[in-house]
Amino acid sequence: MPAALTTIRKRLAERARRWAHRRQGSDAPRLRLAGERIYILPTAAGLLYGVMLLTMLAGAMNYNNNLAFAMTFLLAAVGMVAIYHTHRRLARLRLDYLGAEPVFAGDALPVRFALTNDAAVARDEIFLGWAGDNPVAAGVDAAAARVVTVPLPTSRRGPIPLPALRVDTAAPLGLTHAWAWIHLEERPLVYPRPAARAQALVQAVAEAAAAGDRHLGDDDFAGLRAYQPGDSPRRIAWRSYARSGELLAREFRGGAHENPLWIEWDAVRAADTEARIAALARLVIEAFEAGRSWGLRGPGICIGPAGGREHLHHCLQALATADLPEGQDR
Repeated sequence: MPAALTTIRKRLAERARRWAHRRQGSDAPRLRLAGERIYILPTAAGLLYGVMLLTMLAGAMNYNNNLAFAMTFLLAAVGMVAIYHTHRRLARLRLDYLGAEPVFAGDALPVRFALTNDAAVARDEIFLGWAGDNPVAAGVDAAAARVVTVPLPTSRRGPIPLPALRVDTAAPLGLTHAWAWIHLEERPLVYPRPAARAQALVQAVAEAAAAGDRHLGDDDFAGLRAYQPGDSPRRIAWRSYARSGELLAREFRGGAHENPLWIEWDAVRAADTEARIAALARLVIEAFEAGRSWGLRGPGICIGPAGGREHLHHCLQALATADLPEGQDR
């Protein structure tokens, strides 16, 4: 397809999508597709099918052939039934937004949707996709439900608005194309992309980390305790696990939990705000992987010392929204 024609087609599609948004408004996280919001047009094959029917009709009239009339009307009826079934493939389909697990900026955000088919017939050959992106197959069996993940490319940290979601199908014969637009107001969170390890290790934090390491020697070993989610693999007593099969973690006196590591905004040297946030994200991840207890301080951020995976996500969430003017899209 020529580049100029492709550009015109994209502009027309974008105008149609904006018109649909003004007509329908924003959607709730849980919705059922009503028939009046489903748009349907013939495909290229459908247009060719229509031309063929007109040609057959002209031939039947020219030769006054009853068999040709019967065949033309039969094929026309098939096309009309196909229009009905294509529209019915989407009508009354239920779609629920299930959220998205946070990812680092630059990674694809896995946005999950649940599709529920209450009808007694399967709704196959249905596709979900963001405007302009490749769609994902989302067919649903009769009286069943399924979860579909639609990846969304990301390039920046913070809450990101979801683009319009398109639900479409050309089943069963490919003669017509039916689709519906879903406009959600949800804004899933994207974590800042951590800096490279060499960029993030500033001198002040490196010295504090080294001081914490000295408290993890064998002389400070205090015993074993039950394993807790988020414990570092370095603390797991693997020999004991091999003997008893019970997962235990080693406890130390005076370690990182009594002398926590503070990750400070002012301790990081960086060219700009984004580079500093990336460095802090790297330090938070390193503290978690080392099994330390750490706190985070910065403009508008003060998170007390703790450890584990939940604390890691808490800190990354704070960094994802740091220095973001309220109501401004990044």
